[in-house]
Amino acid sequence: MKKGIKKFIHKFIMDDKGAVSIYLIIITLLLFLFNAVLIDYARILVAERQTEQAAKVALRSTMSSYNQGLQDKGLFAFDGDQGQSSELFKKVFAKNLEPGDGEGFKFVDVQAEEGEITTELNLNRSLANKDVFKNQVLEEMKYKAPIEIGESIIESFLALSDDMEEVSVYTDVVKDIEGDVDDREQNLDDVEASLKSAKEKLDSIQSKIHSESRTAYPAVNNLEDLYWGHLEYIKAYPKDPPEEDDEEKTDEEKEKEKEDKEEADKYHKNALELLNDIIPIAKEAKEDLDQALELLGEAKENNDSISRKISEAKDSKGDIYDNAQGENNSDLDTGGDLSEATGSLDDYVLDEGLFTDVEDEIQKGIDSLSKQSRSDALIPKLEEVKSAVQNDFKNRNKNGIKSDLVNSRTYHETSIEHIQRAIDILENGRSEFKDEELEEENDRADDELGNLKDQMDEWIGAYKDISGESGIYTKLSERVLKYEGAIETNSESFELEDKDNTADQAMNFIDTLFQNIGEQLISGRDELYFNEYILTRFSSHTFPTDGVSGYKFENNQVEYILYGFESFGKNYVVALSEIFALRFAINFVDALKRPKSKLFGPYFWVVSLAEAFIQTSTDMNNLVNNGLPLDLIPGKRGPKMTYKDHLRLFLFAHPEGKKTERVMAVIDQDTETDLTNASTYITAHAKSSVNLWFLPRLTKMLGETGILEGNVEGKKFIIEKEINYSY
Repeated sequence: MKKGIKKFIHKFIMDDKGAVSIYLIIITLLLFLFNAVLIDYARILVAERQTEQAAKVALRSTMSSYNQGLQDKGLFAFDGDQGQSSELFKKVFAKNLEPGDGEGFKFVDVQAEEGEITTELNLNRSLANKDVFKNQVLEEMKYKAPIEIGESIIESFLALSDDMEEVSVYTDVVKDIEGDVDDREQNLDDVEASLKSAKEKLDSIQSKIHSESRTAYPAVNNLEDLYWGHLEYIKAYPKDPPEEDDEEKTDEEKEKEKEDKEEADKYHKNALELLNDIIPIAKEAKEDLDQALELLGEAKENNDSISRKISEAKDSKGDIYDNAQGENNSDLDTGGDLSEATGSLDDYVLDEGLFTDVEDEIQKGIDSLSKQSRSDALIPKLEEVKSAVQNDFKNRNKNGIKSDLVNSRTYHETSIEHIQRAIDILENGRSEFKDEELEEENDRADDELGNLKDQMDEWIGAYKDISGESGIYTKLSERVLKYEGAIETNSESFELEDKDNTADQAMNFIDTLFQNIGEQLISGRDELYFNEYILTRFSSHTFPTDGVSGYKFENNQVEYILYGFESFGKNYVVALSEIFALRFAINFVDALKRPKSKLFGPYFWVVSLAEAFIQTSTDMNNLVNNGLPLDLIPGKRGPKMTYKDHLRLFLFAHPEGKKTERVMAVIDQDTETDLTNASTYITAHAKSSVNLWFLPRLTKMLGETGILEGNVEGKKFIIEKEINYSY
């Protein structure tokens, strides 16, 4: 038996009979196996493609079920929860895999594995996600015509950027130097008062020094009396009296000598009294001049401070307005050049020569009255005469006294001349600051501001007399917090009490407005698109206001988004206050260019304020009471600005302050849709199978090696696909 088996094997291996047949059988078997695998491989590829296409169609169909309320706001999100999305996806997916109704041969029969089909709502990419939200808003608005209108208003407004920068600088400077100007003018007033006081005092002793009329001896009413009386005095008290014996004199001679000495003593006393009258007054005049010199130094320091602040301020606004000016491509006529008006800032600075000249004249006036350690001045000369009268008058000769008299008159006259010249320099150098009409214009500006304040108070009072809708604002507040927005309000404060402070506050608001517009435009148009979305998708106040309804939230949504105040009518009133600031700034620029303002030199500020307040009052009345659009540039042909156009600008002034969260809150309120559950991105997991015709184990091996994507379960090849879709 064993021998038989060995013989068969040996013959089978070694014998070449039938070898070709066996070879062909083996090759045929291999070809069969290859074709079988190739057929199933092709069927699997077709099944995979059908599965992927069916999943995509199913997911698109699922996402076509969007929230209609949100779509009305230009937004898209799935209208339903995860269970609803999965159910809809399964249904459409299975439907798309079903074979047709024909009776033809089915090369691939793909079956949906319904228990393994799911969807996943990615709520981290819901409309509550700010990036997702803004992206949808931008996509919506990039195809909207109103953008062109908005851009036109913005570009026209940018034409004012150069003028606004100059006026803003001017406003800041005027406010900054106001204290220095007032101090300087007060100091110069005090200098002038001291000079006039000194002159009055010197004038009061004019006759005592310069009068040439003589009074009967022994009276001494002036220096002329002192000179002539001295001649009589030395007769009574001669320098070298004769040596005579009193016994040799007659009684009459003795009586005469006694009377002469009594009169001489009276003269001596009167002479001292005259000098004691003149000298203190001269000293008081010198003290006035010393004080004037000190005050002049303080005034000069004030003037230097004014000059420095003006110089430093001229480039202070560059960073704020640079971007806006760079984006300004408008050829709009803004109505003339401001340089002449704002150039008068330099007129606030008094010429250095005024201080130098006045100081020189005052110092010369002082030197004519008194010089340290020198007698060639009025006071030391008179004190020298007084000392002689007191101690050695009889030894003074008439020529010496005459010389003292002449010199005293010269010093006195010279001092008065220098003082008068100093007064003249001050009065002439400051004449432009002393216009009589200035006070009237100042009062007019105060009155016009008061009228404007009364008008604003009337409008504010109208909404304060009405109450309501507190529940709506409470819910909005809760929604803002839900969308991770802490309550932050946007608004500027305008006190309307002091004209200078009002102008300063208004121009600060304009600075912010131009800075934010410039920054947003230089970095792209996204903020413009977002702002236009707010203006086109939400309601704003309409004019004229229709009673209580005009203040309701439904008619003031844009204002709430912009400012965020949670009280009835408050946001509208804040909008009015900012419209006031903008209109005032525009009208102020216009007023500064008018010829009338330039007549007041550096104080044309006051005149322009009055004119700006008047025009602003007219503008506010036309807008609020009549609902009329306003000229962007007063009196010039060009675009007109409606109430909504003003809001368009203010949206740039307040780019932050949780504005986006408030938009979300209002959409939530209007559509009754929680945006945190409003998914914009869905992931679908689709699973299907196809029956294998040949060799499942070999197909499974190919799957394990990565040649095929999927796995084999029994006689089925399982296909899994993950599909993502986003609005």
